Amino acid sequence: MIKIFQLSVKLFKPGKQCILVIPFGDALGTRGDGHGNSIKIRAADALVRAMKNLGVRHVFGIPGGSIMPVYDALYDAEDIKHYLFKHEQGAIHAADAYGRITKKPGVVLVTSGPGATNLVTGLANAYMDSSPLVAISGQVATPILGRDGFQETDIIGVTFPITKLNMQVRSPDDVVSAFTTGYIVSTEGRPGPVLIDIPRDVLLGSTGSIEPVPKIHPKAFGGEPSREEILKALRLLLNAERPVILVGGGVCWSGAWDDVITLAEILWAPIVSTFPGKNCVPNDHPLYLGPSGMHGRLEADAALANADVVLAVGTRFSDRTVGRFKEMNMKAIIHIDIDPSEIGKNVRTEVGIVSDAKKALKAMLRELPSAIQEEYNRQHSGRRSFIAWLKEIRRKYEEHIEARAGDMKPFAPWKVLKVLRRTVPPSTIVTTGVGSHQMWCELHWDVYIPGTFITSAGLGTMGFGLPAALGAKIAASNRPVMLIDGDGSFQMTMNNLSLVRDYGLPIIAVIFDNRALMLVKQWQIYMYSRRVIATEFTKNPDFVKIAEAYGIEGYRPSSYEEIESIVRRALRTDEPVIIDIELDNEKDIVLPWVKPGEWLTNAVPPEGLEVDLIWKG
Repeated sequence: MIKIFQLSVKLFKPGKQCILVIPFGDALGTRGDGHGNSIKIRAADALVRAMKNLGVRHVFGIPGGSIMPVYDALYDAEDIKHYLFKHEQGAIHAADAYGRITKKPGVVLVTSGPGATNLVTGLANAYMDSSPLVAISGQVATPILGRDGFQETDIIGVTFPITKLNMQVRSPDDVVSAFTTGYIVSTEGRPGPVLIDIPRDVLLGSTGSIEPVPKIHPKAFGGEPSREEILKALRLLLNAERPVILVGGGVCWSGAWDDVITLAEILWAPIVSTFPGKNCVPNDHPLYLGPSGMHGRLEADAALANADVVLAVGTRFSDRTVGRFKEMNMKAIIHIDIDPSEIGKNVRTEVGIVSDAKKALKAMLRELPSAIQEEYNRQHSGRRSFIAWLKEIRRKYEEHIEARAGDMKPFAPWKVLKVLRRTVPPSTIVTTGVGSHQMWCELHWDVYIPGTFITSAGLGTMGFGLPAALGAKIAASNRPVMLIDGDGSFQMTMNNLSLVRDYGLPIIAVIFDNRALMLVKQWQIYMYSRRVIATEFTKNPDFVKIAEAYGIEGYRPSSYEEIESIVRRALRTDEPVIIDIELDNEKDIVLPWVKPGEWLTNAVPPEGLEVDLIWKG
């Protein structure tokens, strides 16, 4: 007998729905006692068994009354380790980072009411950055639903716009199937967060449905790209004078970085990226110019602004990347994305290819015939000149900031990043908070191995960095993990430092301490006539003492050499450390900068640097 369960699923964005039909019941192996009688167990126990069978080995959360049955079931689950966070926001950010590293959904457990609502920021963050996770919230018992019971919240209504799928389970027999469905949906196609709300009495109820769907094989939506579209795209690229490849976060999820590099080398096309796309290509490749946009590299802004054809792969064309859409619409855009709702949403596309990035790029490479090599070889001299001009912009910028480093006392943020980069291994996973330190990382942190840079790009969530570092360390315990944070962002979730010693998670935490909400202050300086208000902090707290309170060594270095020595020692001893880097909050201004609503060629360069971002040919 096949039981049919129907769910309204947002495969991509709100308003984009379909019906997902999944077989349950006997087809999934409802178990018997050998005499034709089914065995009944608590739905909470069946849920934990399903987690184990699907390969879940780590869960994050905070217990409470409504979710207590699941925690009781976890008591006997030796194969699943639970990490107790000090705030639900920390738990879900950790699960977000865990999913980005493992490519499997992180699992979060919270109770009803405030426990569930504390997930909202983390769900929105994962939704914006396309991160897979499954959040399970306990709920008040079904007889109380709709009666304003203690700690009752309509979390389904609250989270509908910021989840790929959310559902409330009303029957014990549907608990396992709901979790299995959510686990699949979270990773299939464009990844995203799923929320499953389960009333307490449902978790305590008996069920015979105890086995999940067999081994999960997530697959991309969209199938094979159209050969006609691939050929049309190639003709545009081959005949372009200044083609540019714009890499987005989808390249990382698809594992298509090698294909991007190969195509760029054949076409002799510079690569620029979105901020998440920075994590998707080796940053030391000669054709990679850096991220473009509000706090992008000047040479990357110039490349994108002066391109005549743009191949955009796995990106949603955020305003933070392009500045203004009007100028982008004047270019020939080839847009590859697994999410059909993104094609043509923000910019007009000449060719829109709905496909997994790796499939589309491999099709391009396969269809690139040797017969037309001569046609685009004629373009190489012009393309070389264009790239040489872009590299000259880079040279001028690097020389200029190096000359200015001595004016930044006690430390220049970009120089600190260069010291850290040469000190830690290439495989080190780096997470960031949100603020000026994050923008300095966008400009100056080189990602050598794709997938090792984790940041909150779409939502810009302060407090993301520390729990993300913990989640990354749980996911990759054998690799160094370093947090680069700002003092404002760090204070939003620093209560989760207790997990460092509680669970043996040695991370290196570097705090860019300017005693200000510096990125906001920068806007006040440049856009509000220096009317600085509510963006500067006092000297409290002392981060070295905070470190000591959590049993972690804390340092306040006075030289670049001391920073390097502290980090090398932490790597050698595999011990956690907090490094407080004091910065001058009058000089810690992140430039270049494209003001909101401005075009890329209007980027504000560092003071004293004169550079023209318009290609003269």
